Order: sequence, then C-alpha cells, then structure tokens
Amino acid sequence: MSSAAKVGVFMLIVLAILGYFILKIEDVQIGHGTGARKVTALFDSVAGLDNKSAVRVAGVRVGKVSNIKLRPDGKAEVTLDIDPDVVLHPGAIAHVANLGLLGEKYVELDPGPSNAPVIPQEQSVVLHGTQPASMDDITNQVAAIANDVKAITASLRGAMSGPAGQQRLVDIVENVRTITEQVRDLIAANRTNVDATVANARVISESLRVEIPRLAASIDRMATQMNGTVGENREDVRHIVENLRTLSADLKTTSDNLNAVTAQVRSGEGTVGKLLYSNEAHDRLTAALGSVESGVNELRNTLGRASRMQLDLGLNGDYYAGLPAQLDGSDKLGNSRSAVWLRLNPNPEHNRFYNIELADTPYGKRHDKTIEETVTNPATGQSQTTITQQTRFDRSLLISAQAGWTMAPFAVRLGMIDSSGGAGVDYFFNNRIRATGEVFDFGHRNGDNNPHVRLFGEYVFRQEKPTTPTIFIRSGVDNVLNHTAFTFGGGIRWRDDDLKYLLGSIPIPK
Repeated sequence: MSSAAKVGVFMLIVLAILGYFILKIEDVQIGHGTGARKVTALFDSVAGLDNKSAVRVAGVRVGKVSNIKLRPDGKAEVTLDIDPDVVLHPGAIAHVANLGLLGEKYVELDPGPSNAPVIPQEQSVVLHGTQPASMDDITNQVAAIANDVKAITASLRGAMSGPAGQQRLVDIVENVRTITEQVRDLIAANRTNVDATVANARVISESLRVEIPRLAASIDRMATQMNGTVGENREDVRHIVENLRTLSADLKTTSDNLNAVTAQVRSGEGTVGKLLYSNEAHDRLTAALGSVESGVNELRNTLGRASRMQLDLGLNGDYYAGLPAQLDGSDKLGNSRSAVWLRLNPNPEHNRFYNIELADTPYGKRHDKTIEETVTNPATGQSQTTITQQTRFDRSLLISAQAGWTMAPFAVRLGMIDSSGGAGVDYFFNNRIRATGEVFDFGHRNGDNNPHVRLFGEYVFRQEKPTTPTIFIRSGVDNVLNHTAFTFGGGIRWRDDDLKYLLGSIPIPK
C-alpha cells in the first residue's frame, strides 16, 4: 500500500471518529426518528434559548427544541419535539425558564387542566408562550431602588450629620415631650368646660325640637306673602318679559348673520371657503402631502436597505496530505492552502448573496514550455531532433468571485473559483454543520485530464457572540478526479457587528 493510500485510510478513520462525536454532540437522529410529536409555541422573546434545549413537564425532560425562527409579526416561533406519551389539553402553555439561578434555559410545558378534553396526536398544536423577567430588567429595577435609597440616606445624612443634626434630634424629642405635657394639662384644666358644652348641646337639641315646627309655619306664611307681592307687581313682570322678547329678536338676527357667513364659506367664496370647498385647493394640498409622503417612504426604504445589509469576513487555512511530490513533472509549491474571503448579503429577506475570495494554493499558475534540440553527427552527417516538454508552476494568488442563491437548506453558487469558471453547492445541516462541494477548471488550466472537484465538511465549535467571532474546523478531499489530497484545517469568521466592534476598539490618535 502506498504512502498516500495509508494517509487516506488514516484520514478516513479520523473523519469517521470526528463524525461520530459530532453526531453525539449535536444529538443528530439517524433514520426515521422515534415518532416525536411536533408542537409549536409562540414567544415574544426567547433570549438564551437554543436549538436542542430541553423541554420539561413538572421538571421531567420529555423532549427538545428542534427549531427556532422569527415570524413576520416579530414573534419567535419555537418548534418542540416531545414524547408522544405526553397528553396535552386545551389551555396548555409553554414558559421559558432557567435551570437554577445561572443554569441553562429550557421550555417548561404546562399540559393544561387534566379535566379538559385531550388534544389528539394528529392535531397540530400552537401554544402561547411566556418568558421570565430578564436579568437586565431585574438589574434596572434594583438599580432604581438603590438610587432612591441612596437619595433618602443622603438627605438624612445631610440633615442629621454633625453636632447640628444631633441638636435637631434633641430639640424634636424635647418639643414632643413639651406638647404632650401641655395637652394633658389642657384637658385636665378644661374638663368642666367640656362637660358644660355637652350639656348646652343637649339643651339646644331640646329647643330645636320645639322651634322647628314654628319655623315651618313661618316659611308657609312667607310664601303666601310672596304670592301677593308677585300679584301686585304683575306689570313689572310684563316689562321683563318684553325685554326678553327683544333680546331674543337680537339673537335671531345674529344667528342669521352667522348662517350667511357659513353659507358663503360653503359656497367656496373667500379664503376659508376656497380652502375648505375648492377642488383645486384640495388637489394641490393632496398632491403636496403625497409628495412629502413619497419622499419619506423613499428615505425610509433607503435607510432600511442599508441597515439590513449583512457583511461576513473570514480567514481559513488547510493542510494538504497525500499531495503528489510532483505535478506533471514539476515540483508542487507547498502543502497548504490559505484564503481570505468576503460574503455580502444586500438584503437578508431575499435569497441572493455574493462571495469574493483571494487564495494561495499549492498548485499556483501553470506555465508549459516546449524545448526542441537538433544534434548532427559529424561522422555520419545525420541529424537527430529531441523535443522536451517542461512544466513550471509559479506561486500566485487565485481569485474567486461568485453570485449565490439560498434555497434552504441549500445554497448554490456560480461564477469564478480559483481563477477559473465553476460552481458550488453548500448544504447546511444546522447552524453548526455544513457540507460543501465545488467543481471548476473545466478548461484543464493546471494540465489535469478532468475538472477539479473539491469536497469538504465544516463544523463550528465556537459560535459567534456580540464581541467575539466564529471559529470552525473543516476536513475533506481536494482534486478527487486527478491528484487526490486529503485536507484538514480551520478558520475564523466575523459578522458585520463583530467588524463594527473591532473597528470601534482601534485607538485613533488625535
């Protein structure tokens, strides 16, 4: 067995072991699965909840989170895979909970009232989800309470600190003692007066019981006298009524004038009438408001497109094992490939993206040279021509530029790969595992008889965070149809938020 075959067998064994551990870590089910029941839950926020997080009922694990996605209405849609033995009733809810104070987050499932009907297994279920208060909310409330307590203690310290504050406390205690003594003396000294006041109140109530009937009789007599007075002054009352009639006529004239003004406005006369009832003024005002609204919408759309743009920057390197010592008679340029790449997604809501890559490969740029030598034998006079073919590879940077389309879980790329035309397909198993296949160099630029085929898998073992990039490893085979080489390497990837953080942390001299 050749060295390349031995290395290949070793790399296949390593890849099999690596794939086994990846499947165990990712909890990937091979085959048709166990028939888990799919349940959908809607949350306002699922911060801290990830795929494969546990689903528990009464603290017992009964499933896991299989998918999390954002709905158009801004809510988070979480798909739960639970055991088919779990019985759900109408009124079941889901709640995001913490396993301890600093533990991981999981979904606590309340199956609903036990006396309610059972939801059949084949029926789809959409649950309402709730989430606990975040640590930021609790921290903000504690900080507000601490500020209030701090302000109160500062005021008390300012008022009571020092000899002056102690003297104030002594004065307050002394004043309270003096007031209580004075109140006690006042009550003792006026006890007789209080008793007399109560006796007087009793006498007054007795008098009122006798006088109230007399007051009622007096009121009746006064009413009779007022009726007589009105009869005697009837003429004066008539004059008052005449005055009221005249005032009513004046009010009617004023109302007629107001009606005339409003009629003029309604007919479109005058500035106010033209503004309210003129079609021309209405059309101009509507056109102006339409222009303003169009400009605002255009500005909003422009700013929205700019803010939605995503930008990824990455670096990766791969070691080539089993690469032939010579390529078509010429020495290879190394055993490694390194690249820096940029991925631009103008609008994440659309499935279009662009890739640009600059790479240094072991193959380089091929140069072929034909040398023809003619030698004449002096003795015989015969000539012999020898033709030698020389191939040389120069180290140079190769460029890749592709346009791609996302068709989940696949992504298709077309364009230039390593300075030659080609295509590539990416399969995203989940947010950590990706498989990639690329084929290019159909014109045999490197002298190979077949196109260049590259296959590799990528695993993200450290996902991105707000201030740190993504780190991944990958392995596969390169140039399968010609000079097969096994590759192993890794890389790092920054998202646009990471780039903003890194650029903001660079010190700029004044």
